[in-house]
Amino acid sequence: MSKALLYLLFTTYATATVGYLVHLVWRRAIIARMSLALIAAGVLLQTGLLGHRWWLAGYLPVTNLFATLFFFSWALALIYLYFELRYRIRATGLFVMLLNLILLGGALPRDTSVSALIPALDTPLFSLHIIFSFIGYAFFAMAFSIGVLYLCQTRMKSEMLPDLPTLRRINEEAIFLGFGLFTLCMIAGSIWAHIAWGHWFSWNIKSVWSVLVWMFYAGMCHAKFIRRWQGGVYAWLSIAGFGVVLFTYLGIGLLLESNHPLE
Repeated sequence: MSKALLYLLFTTYATATVGYLVHLVWRRAIIARMSLALIAAGVLLQTGLLGHRWWLAGYLPVTNLFATLFFFSWALALIYLYFELRYRIRATGLFVMLLNLILLGGALPRDTSVSALIPALDTPLFSLHIIFSFIGYAFFAMAFSIGVLYLCQTRMKSEMLPDLPTLRRINEEAIFLGFGLFTLCMIAGSIWAHIAWGHWFSWNIKSVWSVLVWMFYAGMCHAKFIRRWQGGVYAWLSIAGFGVVLFTYLGIGLLLESNHPLE
């Protein structure tokens, strides 16, 4: 993958983020529309780069730290577009895109080469497992961002941000969709493990923490119906849940020995 195109992608998202920041200070609809257009252009470019890598490799190349960060960034930008088109959240994009820049910035200095796929991973179930997993992670990242903004809005009462009921609705929707996709990730992973190794579940640390992530967000899907867990408490849970996601994704992959190492 061309480093020049990666830096162009980063610059596109960074310019959109700066545009949202300017929009917060200087309220002009044209600035928000230009920022949204830049994000859409970035998603198209990133989709093309991802598709090109997939075509060259012959499989979905999400097997190392660069590839997972790149795919995570793509999924988050795509999901932001979904919520922007659905709710017109605009200024909210500043925080979401800052998170996206951190993911993409972490990928930039890494090796972009594509390695050969080991036989155990050479199955469509592997691709489904990865797709459902990281798009689920991206929804949880969106919920984290909205949770932070919800807590800020409870104090600021700013007209520049969506109102609290809208932020709450977006947060709950992001959690619900992320949980559904992560459930499909777990199902695909279990079937793949059974075919590859003869068991549906193994007690390695990655699998155990993945189950903990699933249980945490299953509880959150239930908590939305309990009045005392709604609002600010739900926002804090969204933040805490994403911390569990980050540990499961990066902490285990980089710091501990597992069957899902990141290099």
